[in-house]
Amino acid sequence: MDRFNKLGRGLQLMLVGSVLLLIDTFFNWQGSSGEVFGQKYSVGWSAWHGFWGVVMGLLTIVLIAWLVARLAAVDIPMPVSLTGAVLAFLILACAVIKNLSDDYSTFWSYLGIALAAVIAVGAWMQIQEAGGVENLKSEIPSMPSSGGTAAASAPPAAAAEAPPAPAAAEPPAAAPEAESAAEEAADEPPKEAGT
Repeated sequence: MDRFNKLGRGLQLMLVGSVLLLIDTFFNWQGSSGEVFGQKYSVGWSAWHGFWGVVMGLLTIVLIAWLVARLAAVDIPMPVSLTGAVLAFLILACAVIKNLSDDYSTFWSYLGIALAAVIAVGAWMQIQEAGGVENLKSEIPSMPSSGGTAAASAPPAAAAEAPPAPAAAEPPAAAPEAESAAEEAADEPPKEAGT
């Protein structure tokens, strides 16, 4: 419980909201009921029914795993605010799109959107706790890239020791016949008009 209390309010909100959203995904987000030939029926589909629901559920599981790793003090070489914000806003977008694209939405789907909004608010609070959007922008280039960070920052040794460029190539020598014809034309006096 001490580790949970050490998390910022934003991360706490994200963790609680994502766990509740994951539980909510197993209830019927769409449902229909009626009567056919005197028999009453009721049909329902969970949030895991359809593309947007599956994506939202998987993103929620990833967010929970990431938050639990943060709670366990596992050092993950990823920017905290950026990762949480991206996951939170993708979950909110998927929840809204799923609710708009499906028919016969139930109370559980609207509760899911509210929980996804709580996660997004928690992500926003985490960004503010970390120093705001400017700090978020500064986290992006500090991400280590695979095999190139040290090489990109060090001056290339090959460029410093490169040999000088070869001199411009001399034009090829003119053919001897063309040279003698040009000399003869230069030696002749100019012709006068009318002769």
